[in-house]
Amino acid sequence: MTTTRRAALAIAVSLLVALFALPQAAAATVATAQPELAPLSPAFVEALHNPVVTLGLGRMPSPVEVKVGAAAQTRAARMAIPTAYDLRILGRLTPIKDQMGYSTCWAFANIAAVESELLSATPPPAVTPDYSEDNLIARSGYFGSARARYNDGGYDFMAIAYFARWAGPLLESDDTYTDPRQPGHAAGPVQKHVQGVIMLPGRSGPLDNDLVKQLVMENGALSVGMYFEPDAYLASATPSYFDPSKEGENHGVDIVGWDDDYPATNFDAHPLNEPAGNGAYLVRNSWGSDWGDGGYFWVSYYDRSFAMEQGLGGDGGMSSYNDVEDATNYSHEYQYDKLGVTSNVGYGSTRVWGANRFVAAADQTISAASFYTLAAGTQYQVWAGRSLKSLKPRARSTTDLPGYVTVPLTSTLAVRQGKPFVVAVKLVSPGESFPLAIEYPRAGWMAGATAQKGQSFISRNGTTWTDLTSLYRGSNVCLKAFAQ
Repeated sequence: MTTTRRAALAIAVSLLVALFALPQAAAATVATAQPELAPLSPAFVEALHNPVVTLGLGRMPSPVEVKVGAAAQTRAARMAIPTAYDLRILGRLTPIKDQMGYSTCWAFANIAAVESELLSATPPPAVTPDYSEDNLIARSGYFGSARARYNDGGYDFMAIAYFARWAGPLLESDDTYTDPRQPGHAAGPVQKHVQGVIMLPGRSGPLDNDLVKQLVMENGALSVGMYFEPDAYLASATPSYFDPSKEGENHGVDIVGWDDDYPATNFDAHPLNEPAGNGAYLVRNSWGSDWGDGGYFWVSYYDRSFAMEQGLGGDGGMSSYNDVEDATNYSHEYQYDKLGVTSNVGYGSTRVWGANRFVAAADQTISAASFYTLAAGTQYQVWAGRSLKSLKPRARSTTDLPGYVTVPLTSTLAVRQGKPFVVAVKLVSPGESFPLAIEYPRAGWMAGATAQKGQSFISRNGTTWTDLTSLYRGSNVCLKAFAQ
């Protein structure tokens, strides 16, 4: 490792516990009359209380958990998956970049995933995408200072929120990473609109790989987390990495391939701790092309932390960008949740309603809505109307996997400039007692979340509604509307 990176590893991410007020809500086990906030992901809480978990490289667990059931795993297991796969050979990756010792790996991993999704299209784009990590970091909306944005780390949901609100991606040439301390960061032009992201918890074990491989084949590079201690566990000659014991995550990287027959004997940094079997993922790093094998390395399926659910709660630790569209797809986006999903809420059951009231910017037709589903197999209904009392059903379906989804309305809604309209969503999420994603402000990282009375509402039944700010000050429902 370079001196800069050794120095980065020697400095812990800022002590966030003092900045970040943890909610006191307990997990609901039965239906309740009033909604309750979900407890923070235990992995996130552990990282807050133990700065060593996030030492230096920049990856944090997500505060919000997602769930994947057996049905999704079974579907993936039925796929014809090759024993070896390499996105490099297929031309579905952009050139390696360098995070330059800052705690910004999470941004590099997500930008690489977006670029890879575009290169996975048939035919691929005429010009290889090259998007700005710097703009994502500087304009994420999180933290209160430039220093914190580059030094205190982040996680995938932060990147997804930036893309979902159409803040980016921008071209690298419009906001370069040559000096992250540079003043001023461009606000456009935005090159693409991200309309869909699959968000998964970690693997349940070393051989829980079918769904991971499916997503890499379908959508390209997959952003994941790991605990990375290369000075101790990297076999530089190969290069390959295997740590049999570390949990948690401190580094964000991308899975870009695999080899089921990759020899366990290649992981020779600690010969007495050889993996229990063959098999490894091909991983893209963000430390420049002069590191590893042109910027890539191999990680054993049996590594204790790599893309792994830690036994502390789902990390929301893998992100696959499955719907990246042209920036001309819709004429206007209506939204309140700048920071995206920072918490989730429910009535102690799998069912909940959420709604947002917007004011039309012009005479338009509302033709789509977007929201987060936090569990696989979530059934949803989208409703819209001029008011909460005049809602009509506009779309319905079931999501295969958790994530951020945009739903075209089968029955559109005409709106008039200056007049209010409402979009609502009903969610039934298997195994999830807090199904509704909300933007909830907390000191430090998420203080930028704001809301006003009369914007967002929550309901048990879709008929009796409560203003969300009367329950949680500064909170919005993560629900957007799109005009043709």
